[in-house]
Amino acid sequence: MRYVVASGTSLGSRGDEQERIRTSLEAVTIRNPHIQIAAKVTSNHGAILKKDFRAIADAVREVAGLDRRGADDTTSGR
Repeated sequence: MRYVVASGTSLGSRGDEQERIRTSLEAVTIRNPHIQIAAKVTSNHGAILKKDFRAIADAVREVAGLDRRGADDTTSGR
């Protein structure tokens, strides 16, 4: 699983609560190697699809590539 993290000001959040959540992401990725941060972008969650669609598309392509390599390994008998 890949995540694109929005680092901009979050709509409706108070104080530094979003930054505290972002800070905790490192511990999550250490505990579960299947979770990775693909990118951290400057937009907020309300604009991420509009402004940072390329980062999201890159993350999707990366995961799709992992899936293809897994399928190739299965069909080749490895």
